[in-house]
Amino acid sequence: MPSLMLKSKFLDFISEHNLFSEHDKLLVGVSGGIDSMVLLHLLVNSGFNVGVSHCNFNLRGEESDADEQFVRYHCLMNGIPIHTIAFDTKQYALENGLSIQVAARELRYNYFDEICKEHKYSHIAIAHNLNDSVETVLLNLARGTGLKGLTGIKPVNGKIIRPLLFATRSQIADYAKENNISFREDSSNASTKYKRNFIRHKVMPLLRELNPSADYSIYNTAQHLNEAQILVERQLAQIQEDLISVNDDKVLIDIEKLLKESAGNYFLVNFLATYGFTPFQAAEAYKLTASSPGSRVESESHVVYRDRSYLILQHKQLQNDDVGVTIAANDTFIESPVKLSINIVDYTEGYTLEKDMNVANLDFQKLKFPLTIRKWKPGDRFVPFGMKGFKKVSDFLVDNKVPLADKNNVYVLTTAGEIAWVIGYRIDNRFSLSESSNKIFKIKLLVSN
Repeated sequence: MPSLMLKSKFLDFISEHNLFSEHDKLLVGVSGGIDSMVLLHLLVNSGFNVGVSHCNFNLRGEESDADEQFVRYHCLMNGIPIHTIAFDTKQYALENGLSIQVAARELRYNYFDEICKEHKYSHIAIAHNLNDSVETVLLNLARGTGLKGLTGIKPVNGKIIRPLLFATRSQIADYAKENNISFREDSSNASTKYKRNFIRHKVMPLLRELNPSADYSIYNTAQHLNEAQILVERQLAQIQEDLISVNDDKVLIDIEKLLKESAGNYFLVNFLATYGFTPFQAAEAYKLTASSPGSRVESESHVVYRDRSYLILQHKQLQNDDVGVTIAANDTFIESPVKLSINIVDYTEGYTLEKDMNVANLDFQKLKFPLTIRKWKPGDRFVPFGMKGFKKVSDFLVDNKVPLADKNNVYVLTTAGEIAWVIGYRIDNRFSLSESSNKIFKIKLLVSN
């Protein structure tokens, strides 16, 4: 593509997507590679007000330092404001449990935000191109994704704009050659140990054998899917309004309505993605609709757990499993972390006890209120009904062949620090009824049919 034609398409793309106005001040992320150097050249030669930001991630030794010096020199010779920083990316990744790629991205964009605030830049221009978008689609497809993951890279994401997204690498290379634009080669781009490079060097050449225009075909398909995604999001918003309610710090998802919704599973995948759940985790969360109360699925930040009528979404920091939920003597119903109904009944002659593991018949006089519901923990012990000696809860669960997945969701009812009931399994013998008992504290675990 001739230089003038690429510049014309560049300006058209900016106008079509309303990326910025001629009065805006742009911060351009420049690595020194061909894409970012061409982007900088196009912006400067189009008369836009720009500054440059360069991040030295110290991942390639002298090569990284040489990139920084190259960008510094270019900006100095052309009178372009420049902001640079050096990171210990490996240490940051180690301290935060991140991959090198994720750590570098996080460091870069955090720095960009700081520079924008300090120097009043309105937008951050990044040099992603058409091929980058195509590779993103294929990467997401290989990993497993929903519709959104197949829409590619967006021209606008908040302050971040991508004015080169319409251009292929070959078009960018032609422009650089025609305009004598110097740039630095990143040696890591040739390595196929990185997933994106594997797509670039191994997968795309094979797809081009099937279709020489594979890049454009995939890119255009992604644009169509992006339009479809807009329609889908409108429908998902309507479903969300019907299914979701909020109670204090909890998000309640109506199970009955979710199961009736034909796109319920797809809705949940999209809804929970906002809270850090992967598609697989979201699919597991959907399965909670057929599980017992207390079952849960967790992302890094949030948990979804099942009660009788709802899937409840909550931030982990707001979960009260460790401190416990209290029960007063006059409470009749507990919603969370497990759903319980409570009755105090007279223990009279001829009264028939309900024999069900989900029902605890406790001697009201032996209990000290408030009671507490919490998850069992290592070291907990109690006297199982029918026995005289103490037994560790962990051993009791093993003896009763409770699956590991269910063990993690076992709760206990305590009184004055002592376990009165391993909920849904066995009461403690010390709080059972006797001939002298006159009132029953009857508490029932409500489970779905």
